[in-house]
Parts: sequence; C-alpha cells; structure tokens
Amino acid sequence: MPEHSPAPTPHRAIYGFAFYMLFTVLFITYVAWALLPFEFGLHSYLPDKYFAVFIPFLVLVFAWFFAFLIYPAINLSMTVNVDAIASVVDPKLALPKGTEFTSWSQLQKRNRTPETKQEIPSPVSCNICRTQHQPVTRAPIAPLRFLDLQEVNTAYYN
Repeated sequence: MPEHSPAPTPHRAIYGFAFYMLFTVLFITYVAWALLPFEFGLHSYLPDKYFAVFIPFLVLVFAWFFAFLIYPAINLSMTVNVDAIASVVDPKLALPKGTEFTSWSQLQKRNRTPETKQEIPSPVSCNICRTQHQPVTRAPIAPLRFLDLQEVNTAYYN
C-alpha cells in the first residue's frame, strides 16, 4: 500500500482511538469544571468559572474574525487587478510562446494553422489471419489553447 494513502491502516486506527479517548476525557473535564459547584474541591487547581464561558466565546470570535475578515482579505490580495489582462484571458494560452502582451489587438490576430489532410495508411498484412488490415487512425487531441467568446458563440448558436 502506498505510504501517503488516505486508506485506513492499523496505525491510524490506534491513533484515532487514542485521540478520541483524549478529547472525550478533556470534554468531560471541561464540562465538570464548568458545571460542578465549588464544594467538590475541583476548582482549587483550575481557573475561575468565568473562563469556562469566556474561552469558547473568544474562540468563536476569532473564528468569525478569520472567516469573515482575514480569509477574504487574503483572497482579495491574491487576485489580479481589474484592468489586468489576466483577469480576462490567460496570456500564456492566448499568445504564442515567448510573446509578451502589449495590446488587445494581439489577441485578435491569432495565427491558426490550416487543417492538414491526413494520409491514408497502406494496409498491413496480418500474420495471424493471413489477410490485409487497414490500420485505425485517429486525429490527435488538439493542444490547449484560448477559446475566444466569439468562437464559442459561433460553435453553439450557428
């Protein structure tokens, strides 16, 4: 089995059970700390009960702050500017290799290679059945390229 597989293994099962037991005990201890009265003597070694409410509330505030402020700010900082060419097309697909983008007219002047006719291969003699067979030829998969919106509309609506 590969080393980095997400499949269950005995090693993961043991650690999963150990973490399950650890967090179950921690949760029971937390609930006991939050709900048991002072007379049981448990609170002499633990912080004040105020923190039983304050710490989960603080975690929720930090999670909200991250989810609605920090994470969107990180995503916005990684996006390209509105007036950049990369926000509309991928210049690496639209332009030939090594060409720098200078103007929008470059995207309209694309060199298209004309379709070449494929040669029909000659029949091949078969040693098993002692006859001639025509080899099956398939067109190659087209390379990755930029599809202009006009080209897509023409293909769909004409």
